[in-house]
Amino acid sequence: MGKILILDDSVSSKIAAGEVIERPVSVVKELVENSIDAGSKHIIIEIEKGGKKLIKVTDDGEGISKDDVRPAFERHATSKIHKLDDIFNIKTLGFRGEALPSIACVSEVVVLTKTSTEPLGTRCEIRGGTMEKIEEAPAREGCCIEIRNLFYNTPARLKFLGSETQEISHIVDLVMRLSIGNPYISFRLVSDGKEILYTSGNGDYNEVIARVYGKDVARQIIQIKKSFSSGNIFGFISTPQFNRGNRTGETFFVNRRLIKDKGLSFTLERAYKTLLPTSRFPIAMVMIDIDSSQIDINVHPAKLEIKFQKENEVHKALFEAVLQSLKTKILVPQEKFDKAPEDIDSMEKSRPQVLEQQRILELEQGKGEENNLLKSVYFPSTHDIISKRSAIYEGTHNQSYFVNKTESQQADVAGKLKINKIVGQLFNTYIIAEGEGEFYLIDQHAAHERILFEKYSNRFRQKPASQELIQPYALKLSIQDMAFVEEYNQDIKNMGFDFSIFGKDTVLIRSVPYFFDRVVNPETLAEVLDNFRGEEYIVLHPREKFIASMACHTALKAGDALNSIQMNDLITQLNNLENPFTCPHGRPTIISMTLYVLEKKFKRIM
Repeated sequence: MGKILILDDSVSSKIAAGEVIERPVSVVKELVENSIDAGSKHIIIEIEKGGKKLIKVTDDGEGISKDDVRPAFERHATSKIHKLDDIFNIKTLGFRGEALPSIACVSEVVVLTKTSTEPLGTRCEIRGGTMEKIEEAPAREGCCIEIRNLFYNTPARLKFLGSETQEISHIVDLVMRLSIGNPYISFRLVSDGKEILYTSGNGDYNEVIARVYGKDVARQIIQIKKSFSSGNIFGFISTPQFNRGNRTGETFFVNRRLIKDKGLSFTLERAYKTLLPTSRFPIAMVMIDIDSSQIDINVHPAKLEIKFQKENEVHKALFEAVLQSLKTKILVPQEKFDKAPEDIDSMEKSRPQVLEQQRILELEQGKGEENNLLKSVYFPSTHDIISKRSAIYEGTHNQSYFVNKTESQQADVAGKLKINKIVGQLFNTYIIAEGEGEFYLIDQHAAHERILFEKYSNRFRQKPASQELIQPYALKLSIQDMAFVEEYNQDIKNMGFDFSIFGKDTVLIRSVPYFFDRVVNPETLAEVLDNFRGEEYIVLHPREKFIASMACHTALKAGDALNSIQMNDLITQLNNLENPFTCPHGRPTIISMTLYVLEKKFKRIM
């Protein structure tokens, strides 16, 4: 007998199920997406013991007819495609016919469903992939599917599940994201009898975001909108001052399908490139509607990844949409000291139960930001107060931001700073200026860095000035760097370098960029090449990194004493910039404090 044997159906089906159903949240995703495809207006998700004991999804969609119930649980049975070409024009979230049979194979399933044309509904019971009972039964229009004892017959899979709190957090995170992408559907999530999340389904994005992330987040968001040849982009992003320590605040949908896409995240973050500090990330909810023939969604078992036919076009549209919105909605950071310490306990008690569960999860795992799905960024009103007591704190210490301005005030703040006079210089590093009812602290290095960055950038939009070297400079490069030189030859020359390739590992540099009163060192070309590394989606040109570096090197330093004329000139230049609020590396140039807060600090106001 040969070594190669054909696996038994029960074995092969369990292996196949493992590719689609990894944990309870996988079941919730497949069932809820089926409910969305069925045209549901209300979806209720109930779980027990983190989904290990029970997952129940009830909807008011079109339901499953009696004739379709049995084949619905057969592998590769689907109503959504009929021929191979249909894969490239899919308008539904499901299409493979794998989810229901995969779920049924590793659990105990009870289905109760009814269509509008049938007098009675259909009820069936399935255990381990075997249909044990099917009968007529009274039912409301729609579908109710109960999944009990997930992985009861695959103990190895069950052993590798996380704690109940971990599994709940994954499910909550998923339902929150799905509710944002489907504001016209009411979602209700119940865990062990307690309501965790509810959205009304009235179509109001702001209401959904407020319910999911909290009112403070909803007040901070900016709308984005952009059309391109095969579709359009719509969504909401946070202001630069409201950021996170990881990417869990980024959510992407393509044709209503929740996806994970490193390229889209990369492009989103590049639009914030000079507005956020290193290792900080924005909050974003991005919906991309595109011609279904322009995408391939059949590239991942869980359908979480996607391929675009015109990838660069999509990334360019997203970048421009985000950048355009950020230009008009940047806020000045404001120091906030009016929260009393005695408020801590009451504020913590008022936070939703799910956040407390997530805190337990973080303490159990002993992990930091990267694994946290429900951090306090969703409830920023408590952000400063609980920072010293919470194991999942990830903010910017005592820094808070203008969140109480009206929309018109927020639109105006990106214009001119209302500075009446310069008071002086603090520690030869910070300029103190007085405004209308508030005062500002300006970081002279960060401010000058932003001024030079925009000056240099404007110069580069034209033909940058170059300085010819007395004799060519031979720069030795690695094989990888030589490849970048050849690939981005013209881009590098457009930055002011003139060079030729000499041999396998040498570049002869004849001219270098000239920044106002400074000639660039020829060896800086190696730094430029570093800026091209890893740039899979080049929308913000790597020269921006080079310009930022040059601005940093030539800007005023902390400790440089300035007279009143120099301080006034610096602030005047800063005030005329398109974005005066952050340096090119994302650090704030300005913070402010209101007179009210100051007087309260001195007990002038009680």
